[in-house]
Amino acid sequence: MNEKPQKEAEYAALFQRVQLEALHGALRTLESHVAALESESARQSADLSRLDEQINWLHTEAGMVRPGSQETTATKVSDRPSPSAGETMAVRRRTKLPDNFTPSDLGEDWEAYLRNVERYIGDHVIDVARDPLVQMLPKSAAGEMRRRFDAEFGRAPWNRWDYGAVALAVLVGAMTDYLLVATPGGSFKGQPQRGSPLTAWMKEQSKRLAPMAGADNVERNAFQQWIAKLTTAAERWAKVPYDVVSPKLGLTPNAHRLGALGHDPLLGLVLGVGDIVSGTCSFIDKSGAWRIIDTPGHECTSNVVEAVVKVVVHGFSDIFTPKGLPPPFLAPFQFVDAKSGFTLKEGGDPVSVRDVARYMYSNGYDLRHFMTMKISPAIAEVVLWAYHGARACATGLEPSRAGIPDRLKRDQMLALTHALLASANVLKISLYGWNPMALNLAQFEVLARRMLSLVKLSAERDRLIRQRLEDGWEALLADARQLGR
Repeated sequence: MNEKPQKEAEYAALFQRVQLEALHGALRTLESHVAALESESARQSADLSRLDEQINWLHTEAGMVRPGSQETTATKVSDRPSPSAGETMAVRRRTKLPDNFTPSDLGEDWEAYLRNVERYIGDHVIDVARDPLVQMLPKSAAGEMRRRFDAEFGRAPWNRWDYGAVALAVLVGAMTDYLLVATPGGSFKGQPQRGSPLTAWMKEQSKRLAPMAGADNVERNAFQQWIAKLTTAAERWAKVPYDVVSPKLGLTPNAHRLGALGHDPLLGLVLGVGDIVSGTCSFIDKSGAWRIIDTPGHECTSNVVEAVVKVVVHGFSDIFTPKGLPPPFLAPFQFVDAKSGFTLKEGGDPVSVRDVARYMYSNGYDLRHFMTMKISPAIAEVVLWAYHGARACATGLEPSRAGIPDRLKRDQMLALTHALLASANVLKISLYGWNPMALNLAQFEVLARRMLSLVKLSAERDRLIRQRLEDGWEALLADARQLGR
């Protein structure tokens, strides 16, 4: 049942409940009057019986014979004696129904009836600010329903341990972001930047795994030699039409993988496949415009599976190269021409978001550093999941059987944690001299995902509540139809 018909039905039911209560009170009053009349009638009957006995005794004492009914003079008595005006007014005063019992006109249809109900509610000042259903239920039943609702759909209260777990997760995640993730390294505005030791280690290892260009002097162990041969073979086999270098179009050697969206680790599975099937290159040029150009020399294929394999294999051959692959969803920021607030030169003006994105990738902000950035939100989630696991073990409740309130609180804790971590990352950027390379893109992506998860769970909760209400109304209507037969 939709919200409007449900609210209308609640108002009508409240109105009918008020009238039924008024009628019940009037009937109780009438019952008391009838009981009083019956008592009075019994008393008068007893008095008449005693009077009849006295008359018989007097006739006996006087030696007279009491005349029979056939000897009395016939007198015409009205079958329906009319009460006097005073008696009529007394009865009306004693049996007058309450004012709020006046029935509402049914009208010609449901809408007319509702208008009459609303007019009646306004005239008799019936309270509709409170839940009509609560007013129609006994206090015990309403309390039980509220308890069941809170148990199934309410919001689980937070305690000090919940806040403590969030605080610990934020502290650990923020320290990891500042100390371990840091920046990809290099310099900013002429000042050397503290680079991530993990990112530096991955880039150093990548030199031994990248495609081999002839006979190089890089020392490799057996495993690294095997991976290097695989990346070399992948580079030779997986030729793709979107691997274009054209400085005039903004596809420079340093940034062409950011411009051509086929290189995006996730978007490439769609756009890269489309380019391979059609023999084109889809990219964002240096002005931020979306362009598609033909790339002669590349054979098209109608085999989508082969195209997907080529996208993955080509990405595998690029990931260990010095520039690597761009982080997921960094490329679309090139569409944004608005000022970012970041300055890339000492005393320079703020540049656009597009220029910041291209600067970041060109200076080492690649997929390897993105993997390092993932550690900060991941370790915060580990702390929270460990906390929830410990609580589940203490209470004996399996996490998979958690109800809506517990799941909602868990998602709220995760969303709050990542929101605070995102705020801490902004503080980290300021501590690094407003270097955009200190931005933890992975943290903001996790925050967006957790917010969507929270919205989805809230929508699921609302859907379950509506479904439960609709089932209840259907049951009430079925009972009403059954009683009407």
